[in-house]
Amino acid sequence: MIVRLIPIFLVAWCAAICGAQNASGAREQVVYRNADYDFCFTLPAGWTGYAIVAEQWKGEWIGDAPRPDSAKDLEGPKLLIRHPKWTSSEPREDIPIMVFSVAQWEWIAAEKVSVSAAPIGPTELGLNAKYVFALPARYEFDEKEGVDEVVELMNHHPLRAPCPATESN
Repeated sequence: MIVRLIPIFLVAWCAAICGAQNASGAREQVVYRNADYDFCFTLPAGWTGYAIVAEQWKGEWIGDAPRPDSAKDLEGPKLLIRHPKWTSSEPREDIPIMVFSVAQWEWIAAEKVSVSAAPIGPTELGLNAKYVFALPARYEFDEKEGVDEVVELMNHHPLRAPCPATESN
């Protein structure tokens, strides 16, 4: 009897670990394509119906180093990919993507500009000819529902920039 249960257990275990798959064996996915900034972000099928929330990040010049005239531009977009089960009464972990110009990113990398209270800067997710995409430091510290899923997703590097022409959604 136990020998017969082992294959059933293995199938259930693989389904839980491997994720949803379609008939061809490929994982079902949803792709968010952002034409304004030319990047794509691959989400699991469970994120079908996601929302995009636009916010702004603001930066602060650090220290007394001479600032270029363009250094006045210390803000930019932060896009939140929001899980479809998110509600105001039961918020879930968002996926935050900060968008920087190449010049802004150079200032951050050189530790001339800070974009958060954290002692570390954002983590680069990808870049194209015009923009650098980054994950804010400590984004997961609020420990909202779904944080483990988002951290695991980010470990698989789901952002691509520039976005391949064949990706859409």
